Amino acid sequence: MRRMCVPFAVVTALALAGCGGDSKQVAVDEVRKTELTELGDLLKMLAGEGKRPPARLADLAELEPFLPTAGAGLRNGEIVYLWGAGFVDGGTAVVAYEKKAPAEGGWVLLQNGTTKTMTADEFKAAPKAK
Repeated sequence: MRRMCVPFAVVTALALAGCGGDSKQVAVDEVRKTELTELGDLLKMLAGEGKRPPARLADLAELEPFLPTAGAGLRNGEIVYLWGAGFVDGGTAVVAYEKKAPAEGGWVLLQNGTTKTMTADEFKAAPKAK
């Protein structure tokens, strides 16, 4: 049994370390995805309750409990939200995105609550929510 655990531990450690990639960047990417997913969940909840999406940063104060991760990203500008844009079932316009998406590509949130990555060119061509 012990012989089986050692190789498993080595493989697991190598997998966690990655293949020479930048683990810090992977962690940041996952945080951005989580922030956008969280924002999407909030927008869907608000739509389900017949409430309006936030129209400005000040509107986030009362919604803060629903944005434990995304609140900081929105405040520091790492997540760009198109204020007033909300959840639309089946909508494919961009509602929010990570700051680097227009220039470098990155994570985006669509009106239907889907998070996905786009290249800079895809982002530029994508419709933006109003």
